[in-house]
Amino acid sequence: MEPEEGLTAWRVYLYAVSFIALIVAILGAVNLIAVAIEVFVYPPPQPYPVSQYYPELPGSVAQVAVGLIVWGYHWMLLKKEH
Repeated sequence: MEPEEGLTAWRVYLYAVSFIALIVAILGAVNLIAVAIEVFVYPPPQPYPVSQYYPELPGSVAQVAVGLIVWGYHWMLLKKEH
Protein backbone atom coordinates (compact mmCIF):
# COMPACT_ATOMS: atom_id res chain seq x y z
CA MET A 1 0.00 0.00 0.00
CA GLU A 2 1.36 3.35 -1.05
CA PRO A 3 1.36 6.28 1.42
CA GLU A 4 -1.23 8.96 0.71
CA GLU A 5 -0.04 12.20 -0.80
CA GLY A 6 -1.41 15.56 0.20
CA LEU A 7 -2.90 16.82 3.40
CA THR A 8 -4.69 14.16 5.42
CA ALA A 9 -6.51 14.59 8.72
CA TRP A 10 -3.58 12.90 10.49
CA ARG A 11 -1.06 15.33 9.00
CA VAL A 12 -3.26 18.30 9.86
CA TYR A 13 -3.39 17.06 13.46
CA LEU A 14 0.40 16.60 13.58
CA TYR A 15 1.06 20.04 12.13
CA ALA A 16 -1.47 21.70 14.47
CA VAL A 17 -0.09 20.05 17.61
CA SER A 18 3.48 20.80 16.52
CA PHE A 19 2.62 24.44 15.93
CA ILE A 20 0.83 24.84 19.27
CA ALA A 21 3.63 23.09 21.18
CA LEU A 22 6.23 25.30 19.52
CA ILE A 23 4.26 28.43 20.46
CA VAL A 24 4.03 27.21 24.08
CA ALA A 25 7.81 26.63 24.15
CA ILE A 26 8.48 30.08 22.66
CA LEU A 27 6.21 31.79 25.20
CA GLY A 28 7.97 29.92 28.02
CA ALA A 29 11.35 31.00 26.64
CA VAL A 30 10.20 34.63 26.49
CA ASN A 31 9.14 34.41 30.14
CA LEU A 32 12.52 32.88 31.05
CA ILE A 33 14.30 35.75 29.31
CA ALA A 34 12.15 38.23 31.25
CA VAL A 35 13.05 36.50 34.52
CA ALA A 36 16.75 36.48 33.56
CA ILE A 37 16.59 40.22 32.89
CA GLU A 38 14.95 40.75 36.28
CA VAL A 39 17.61 38.63 38.00
CA PHE A 40 20.63 40.28 36.39
CA VAL A 41 19.40 43.84 35.88
CA TYR A 42 17.15 44.28 38.93
CA PRO A 43 18.36 41.88 41.64
CA PRO A 44 16.04 41.49 44.67
CA PRO A 45 17.01 42.65 48.15
CA GLN A 46 19.04 39.95 49.90
CA PRO A 47 16.94 39.17 53.01
CA TYR A 48 14.07 37.70 50.97
CA PRO A 49 14.04 34.31 49.19
CA VAL A 50 14.16 34.34 45.41
CA SER A 51 10.93 32.32 45.09
CA GLN A 52 8.92 35.30 46.34
CA TYR A 53 10.24 37.46 43.51
CA TYR A 54 10.08 35.02 40.57
CA PRO A 55 6.92 32.91 40.96
CA GLU A 56 6.61 32.47 37.19
CA LEU A 57 9.99 30.70 36.90
CA PRO A 58 8.81 27.07 37.44
CA GLY A 59 5.90 27.50 35.04
CA SER A 60 8.16 28.97 32.37
CA VAL A 61 10.64 26.12 32.67
CA ALA A 62 7.76 23.63 32.43
CA GLN A 63 6.38 25.38 29.34
CA VAL A 64 9.72 25.18 27.57
CA ALA A 65 10.37 21.55 28.54
CA VAL A 66 6.90 20.20 27.76
CA GLY A 67 6.52 22.32 24.64
CA LEU A 68 9.82 21.11 23.19
CA ILE A 69 9.13 17.47 24.05
CA VAL A 70 5.64 17.52 22.50
CA TRP A 71 6.89 19.44 19.47
CA GLY A 72 9.84 17.08 18.97
CA TYR A 73 7.70 13.96 19.21
CA HIS A 74 5.07 15.18 16.76
CA TRP A 75 7.69 16.59 14.38
CA MET A 76 9.45 13.21 14.41
CA LEU A 77 6.15 11.56 13.46
CA LEU A 78 5.77 14.02 10.61
CA LYS A 79 9.26 13.23 9.33
CA LYS A 80 8.43 9.51 9.36
CA GLU A 81 5.34 10.26 7.26
CA HIS A 82 7.47 11.70 4.48
